[in-house]
Amino acid sequence: MKVKEIKKNINYVKNNKVQILVRTVLSAIVVLAFLLIFFLFDGLTFFIPPKIVTESKACDLEVNFIDVGQGDASLIRFPNDKLMLIDTGYGSESDKLISYLDEYLSLHNLTKINYLVLTHPDADHVGGTKALNDSFEIEIAYRPKYFSASEEGLYQNSYKISSSQTYDKAISALYSKKVEMNFSESGISFNEGGAEVQFLAPISESYSNTNNYSAVIKISYQDKSFLFTGDAESLVERELISSGVNLDIDVLKVSHHGSSSGTSQQFLEATTPSISCISVGADNSHKHPDSDVVNRLISSGSEVYMTSTSGSFAVGLTSGQLKVYFVSTSPIDFSIVLVIAGVTLILIWGIKFPKGKK
Repeated sequence: MKVKEIKKNINYVKNNKVQILVRTVLSAIVVLAFLLIFFLFDGLTFFIPPKIVTESKACDLEVNFIDVGQGDASLIRFPNDKLMLIDTGYGSESDKLISYLDEYLSLHNLTKINYLVLTHPDADHVGGTKALNDSFEIEIAYRPKYFSASEEGLYQNSYKISSSQTYDKAISALYSKKVEMNFSESGISFNEGGAEVQFLAPISESYSNTNNYSAVIKISYQDKSFLFTGDAESLVERELISSGVNLDIDVLKVSHHGSSSGTSQQFLEATTPSISCISVGADNSHKHPDSDVVNRLISSGSEVYMTSTSGSFAVGLTSGQLKVYFVSTSPIDFSIVLVIAGVTLILIWGIKFPKGKK
């Protein structure tokens, strides 16, 4: 082989090595830039977006209205990080509830539900109880003054017996884990981390409609109050007004998914909520919420939020100030970043560098 050809081959090899080195360095820069953007924008949240409200984590007291379709599920985190879950939605929506709670407890390094309140026996309020009981430890449960079918004959009093299989499964599940159970009634009160919890209803011992057995709960902290009403109807609203209890609140969990059976003008004048929250399924067959109820709320000066339009959301209280929070979404579409990074790498390795001197 001639000396000239040997030199030519050596130059080609050297030039090729330089090109590979340059391409590798440029590729490394692109990858590092990609990773920097990735971590600056919360990394994996672009691939696995959060299903829970996270921005209210630092609030002193927080109420999550969990989207469980046409049902109710409200999670309260007290200032001492104790948790109260009011209702569990339909059993068919229990995956949504358990997924939300699992992620929420993980975020806050918590392990159990301290209080469970089943407001009344209807399936859209108690259906997820068995799944909840199977997934998390429950310390104390408050239940309606209604017996399940399997409890017939266990108690010597006049409470009605529900024929609902869903309610029976819910109560049986709590028995299976030996959860402490108490009947909800007006007069129950306790304090958690400075937050006062008061059961305002049920007031009467017996009602003709299961909705009116609903536990109505007022939670007060830092001069702000929340009222949770289950499916209580106008009859209970009148009882509450007549009882003389202080109903002036700031946040209202609107009764019965915004049905016309509750949230009367008289009740709104007594409660004056600045924020009203409706747990309701989109395009539900009951046509909830009732337009007159929504208009009454708005006319009274209340901001109205619904799980049907907002998904899960939270109302947080910090230093006496209330704020509504929603599930975070990625500020950019990360698929765009992936495409840009991929195209850049292809271009880098496809560049034709000038050949070395022959």
